Amino acid sequence: MSVHRVSTSETKKNRNEGRKRFTDKQISFLEYMFETQSRPELRLKHQLAHKLGLHPRQVAIWFQNKRARSKSRQIEQEYNTLKHKYETLASKSESLKKENQALLNQLELLRNVAAEKHQEKSSSSSGEECDDRFANSPDVVMFGQEINVPFYDSVAYFEQGNGFLDIEEQLPDLQQLWEC
Repeated sequence: MSVHRVSTSETKKNRNEGRKRFTDKQISFLEYMFETQSRPELRLKHQLAHKLGLHPRQVAIWFQNKRARSKSRQIEQEYNTLKHKYETLASKSESLKKENQALLNQLELLRNVAAEKHQEKSSSSSGEECDDRFANSPDVVMFGQEINVPFYDSVAYFEQGNGFLDIEEQLPDLQQLWEC
């Protein structure tokens, strides 16, 4: 008893033998009709089938397959567009995080310099008190917190209640700091 195995390519050939491929002329006419109407009514499908020498079922299946391929292409294009936009935004976000960290580093450096100048002034015998708004500002302390929010030009990215404040309103004049 021998077992006869049929390869999958032979099975496909046997299955496709009875099928008739569309001619280029039939395809171009169906493409034209698809451009004008992607979901033709039953009567129009019958008319197309009669005109092209096909069965109405073949025409219906062709339109169904064409809609599926068209939708797949559209989804792929939308995916590629969204992927590109995401990559652009991710890159922009990463560069803004780096810029934010650099600004935090600068702020820490300025704090240290201001604290040193304040100590020098305090240790001197002049007795004058320096206006140290920078070191005592509650808003400045919050700069170390990372907050995930959209970025806008000239806005300080620290929370105060439910809003964000203009950076010029929150930081003291740096010139006044250096004069202390």
